[in-house]
Amino acid sequence: MPVTIDEGRLLGLFPELGEIADSAIRRGVTAIWTEVAAECPWDDLRAIPKNLEAEKERRLTDHIRIVTRMALALAEVAKAESGTAYNRDHLIAMALLHDVSKPMECEPVPGAAPNAAGVLPARKSRMGKLIQHAVYATHKVFAHGLPIEIAHVVNTHTHQSAMRSVSVEGGYIFYADYADSDSVIIPDGGRSYLGRWHMA
Repeated sequence: MPVTIDEGRLLGLFPELGEIADSAIRRGVTAIWTEVAAECPWDDLRAIPKNLEAEKERRLTDHIRIVTRMALALAEVAKAESGTAYNRDHLIAMALLHDVSKPMECEPVPGAAPNAAGVLPARKSRMGKLIQHAVYATHKVFAHGLPIEIAHVVNTHTHQSAMRSVSVEGGYIFYADYADSDSVIIPDGGRSYLGRWHMA
């Protein structure tokens, strides 16, 4: 059953949305999440797992918030210590949208019970089986007229993409994304993303 969500409830899930100063970008991020929530097979965004593998017990919404905060922290330290400029509004939008297609890429297992955190067991949806991760999210960014720089980072944040980002904001999102995962996987003795890194 689709999720009906407005900007107020979305701010409850992602308070960083309110930090986007550019109203057009903030409206675009809100509209994308509102549309995906209405289209997806879930009835609660907080019940969606981060992924279907090692982090299937974690909430996707928590992961998105952590990546947003980690990326902002990286950007602020680099700015303070190295003078590296970045676009704050773009960075927040990129982080909040990097996994916005996941509610469409997986679906709840019928009849399954949630874990203690309220996360439901899930399986790949038809979209998840046939379409590369982040393609639908990137489509939504274009459809809502957000800057191409945001589409670029949403598209390139994943190893499934044939491209890597060419922006500092993309670097912050990329490393924050995998750092959040490894901060849980490594202590649990799982196969880390760090361990999968291909040496050139």
